Amino acid sequence: MPRETFFNLDDDKQSKIFDAAVKEFTEHPLHKARVSHIIREAEIPRGSFYQYFEDLDDLYYHIIDSVFATIFEEGRQLANRTDDLFDYVMRSFIIDLDNYMNDERHRFIMNVLKSIGSNNEYLEHHNTLRREYIMSIMDKMDLSNFIDLTTDDKVQLYEFIQNIKRIVIQKSLMMNMSRDRAIELLQWHINILQHGLLEVGERL
Repeated sequence: MPRETFFNLDDDKQSKIFDAAVKEFTEHPLHKARVSHIIREAEIPRGSFYQYFEDLDDLYYHIIDSVFATIFEEGRQLANRTDDLFDYVMRSFIIDLDNYMNDERHRFIMNVLKSIGSNNEYLEHHNTLRREYIMSIMDKMDLSNFIDLTTDDKVQLYEFIQNIKRIVIQKSLMMNMSRDRAIELLQWHINILQHGLLEVGERL
């Protein structure tokens, strides 16, 4: 957590440091990132950096929490527009696809995943926040036509859908698909999830 001296800075100064850190962590995973790069980009003395943060890790995990808080808030706002889970999946997929096509954001997320994998304490913290986020989304969905789902079921269903979205995005990038084709491919998966593979008579 940043020191109080950081939060006492004006918004422009905080943003300049934040943006410099995001740039560094986009270009390098944590173990290769350097304070010297950040202070040069943010135009602050090294001594000031350590007045604001305990160390590079302190800044890094503050940045991650801030970025994911923004992502989670975007997801919640999206969930306010529809209570249809599959409509929400499609809407969120389009946003995710656009973000993956933004090379800088994609590289940042990839570096984050590389860097936090060995930090069990932070992973536990992040997973707790993510589970709370997932339930905040699922609780807004109309699941009255679904089978009876426990809280764990809802979390697993959300994760299952996220995995499908991730596979489609990866395939679309590898095969250089158009945006429309990627959306069509996800729709095919959603149709299978909604209706299954068997003909109606075969399900009875």
